[in-house]
Amino acid sequence: MKGTEQTRERELELLEPVLGRRAAENLLARFTLLQILQTDETILQKVPFVGPSTTRAIKALPMLFEICCQSENRLGTISSSKDVFDLYRFRVGHEEKEKFIVLALNSRNRIVAEDTAAMGSVNTVHVSPADILKTAIRHSAVSIICLHNHPSQDPTPSPEDRRLTERICRASSLLGIRLLDHMIITLSSYYSFSDSGEL
Repeated sequence: MKGTEQTRERELELLEPVLGRRAAENLLARFTLLQILQTDETILQKVPFVGPSTTRAIKALPMLFEICCQSENRLGTISSSKDVFDLYRFRVGHEEKEKFIVLALNSRNRIVAEDTAAMGSVNTVHVSPADILKTAIRHSAVSIICLHNHPSQDPTPSPEDRRLTERICRASSLLGIRLLDHMIITLSSYYSFSDSGEL
């Protein structure tokens, strides 16, 4: 219960400056943050103190969160899986379909390119190692980080996620490109194959 209260307090801290205290409290009393981002505007406007301007602000929240996260990591230099999570959680964590993104990095772990390699369904995304490595080759990358979201909000890798990671690792090593990580990102958590010792 304490963890839920702490999560709700953090969500209130995020929403209050943008939406106002009353609107933020009323929304969080009825919805989770993810539900707020995904719910139709007409439904949200039935909540007291939530009007059209508030719902427009809600729809802009993912971009606002992303800008805030990117400003903290202005150079796009990656030093940990948490850096990637902070940069992409609000960008892909709320998506209703799986999205597979490839980050190409230089020798200083600076992001030199980003590519959406594939869009999937609510529980799967099909992508080949060739599609993933195109971005790295095109930008003369030294290494790559792959990431995708799980709309279920459970970052636990599926057997398909594990098989794909092995295939990407084999294919990238043949080309002399290092797979630094494959991450599964949700709005509130993530799974890192690298942190788990699987790469």
